[in-house]
Amino acid sequence: MSQLVMRCKICCVLGLFVFYVFAEDITENIISTESEINYATELSENLEFLRKTPIDITTVKIKELRELLWLSETEIQKIIFHQKEVFKLADLRKIGINEITISEIQDYICFQKQENYEISQRLRLELKEKNAKGKSCLKTYQRTIVTSENIKFGLLTQKDEFEHSLIDFYAPFLEFTQDAILRKIILGKYRLALGQGILFAPKLGISKSGATTTLPMKNFKSLKPYTSSYEIWFMNGFATQLSWESFSLIPFYSNAKFSANLANDKITSFNESGLHLDDLEKNNVSEKIFGSSFCFEKDVGEISLNFAKINFDHQFEDSAYFANYSAVSLDFLFHRKELSIFGEIANSAEKFGGIMGIKFGEDKFRQLILTRFYEKNFPTWNGHAFSSQSKFDNEIGVYYGLTILPFSRTKISCFFDVWQFPQTQYFEKMPTVGSEEFLQIEHKFGKNNVRFVLQHKNKEKYIKLEETLIRDFQRTTMRLDFWQKIGQMRLKTRGEFVAEYLQNEQIWERGILAFQQLKWKQETFETIIQITAYHSAVLHYMYENSVDGMMENTILSGDGICSFLLLKYKFSPSMQLQFKISEDWQQPKETKFYLQLVSNL
Repeated sequence: MSQLVMRCKICCVLGLFVFYVFAEDITENIISTESEINYATELSENLEFLRKTPIDITTVKIKELRELLWLSETEIQKIIFHQKEVFKLADLRKIGINEITISEIQDYICFQKQENYEISQRLRLELKEKNAKGKSCLKTYQRTIVTSENIKFGLLTQKDEFEHSLIDFYAPFLEFTQDAILRKIILGKYRLALGQGILFAPKLGISKSGATTTLPMKNFKSLKPYTSSYEIWFMNGFATQLSWESFSLIPFYSNAKFSANLANDKITSFNESGLHLDDLEKNNVSEKIFGSSFCFEKDVGEISLNFAKINFDHQFEDSAYFANYSAVSLDFLFHRKELSIFGEIANSAEKFGGIMGIKFGEDKFRQLILTRFYEKNFPTWNGHAFSSQSKFDNEIGVYYGLTILPFSRTKISCFFDVWQFPQTQYFEKMPTVGSEEFLQIEHKFGKNNVRFVLQHKNKEKYIKLEETLIRDFQRTTMRLDFWQKIGQMRLKTRGEFVAEYLQNEQIWERGILAFQQLKWKQETFETIIQITAYHSAVLHYMYENSVDGMMENTILSGDGICSFLLLKYKFSPSMQLQFKISEDWQQPKETKFYLQLVSNL
């Protein structure tokens, strides 16, 4: 009886969606592929940072424009060539930038220098209702950044629920920048990104997305302060950047402590959750790194040689992993008009890894081909290269991405990726293969926008039924989004169907999900309301708005209805209060509360 009532509720909610239309969310257009990452990725953090501190088109450089994933190499060259003629969005149309591309980048650009805030602060409290009576039940987050003309100081602190220490994790940094030979110095916690990310890259990244011809090709800033709440795989020490004419040198040093699971004083795995209930298991392993990156850059491209020495103070239980090893890589990027050739070749702990790619095509027909090879047990601790999985060793693959703009308001993005794991893995005791196909069609008409996504994955996977076997697993996702802006309101609706299939056993599992979202924004007040209904025997991956303005991943399955309410009130030009309540209608004790104060002085 309860299941019948639940299904009736779901049908009623789904029926309401017929009467609504939808509003645009640029960030989710990029991260429209499915992802199991629960933390905010560097991509979402970068986009949120650019939204608050947009790029000045009148003074921008080529490397900064490459952070805007929607721009082709030809469009970047057009903006640079006509830089002194562009003072508003209409000028971008005059120089040949596509209408749909302008709508995608307009939130991240400006046409005059934006004033930097001297003091930026945010304080966030999170509480789950079911844990409200427990000790240390609050999860807290605090970030303060003080900026002057050349100096930036920051401090991030965090405490997870049930942790006893008031400050479980902290990340201080001091950054000095100038336009001279000594370009940058960072002290404290920072992150390093080199080349295509084989040796060093942000760990919370996305390889494949709706930006099918830009995101697979990495365009990281080499040095940045560490401002993520992800409590592992950061650098802690110092790094500098020296630049002279066409040459640059980045020497770096790090001595960081991480939490690991030990057996007989040997590392079996690392604790990436950030939750520390036993202080003896916290920061019990240290990693020391020193090295440098030497780069030669000209107008046609750049080439870099990178070296690092890595040492863990504990041995690994698996003897295939070294506690003390050297790593070296060569990365390059050459471009001419609409053609870009890029790659990185690396040797780390006597294991080989490499990426080679080519991006070509005019604005309306862009293509990217990328190949990769990573030997089994290649150290992936500090890197995040393009891959079909987060731990990118033991893989050979070929990726093809295509972006077509057949009309000024229509965009078609698709990719095909095929890979093989040539050696055994933890569960799969034989070589396995996989493939993925993705199609995204977007059309903008007036203030409205519609998007259709079709994604199919096929891979060999270790699955336990009556007996445990490696089985042929297929997953297909179909999703339709439709947006509309009505005055100060933005309406968004989604319908999604997911099917999973085990071919040999002829087993089908299916699921449907739909949500309606309303955004209403005034000068001092903004509210977002979303109701989601799902009836599913499989997992659905849904990004939803957080108090930070970023998109966070939510994983749903079974029968249910959930919702969230997000309120933002700006009670002064420099201060904003944000509140969010997230609720599962079937499990009231799963309700989550978020309260955040943001100030920019």
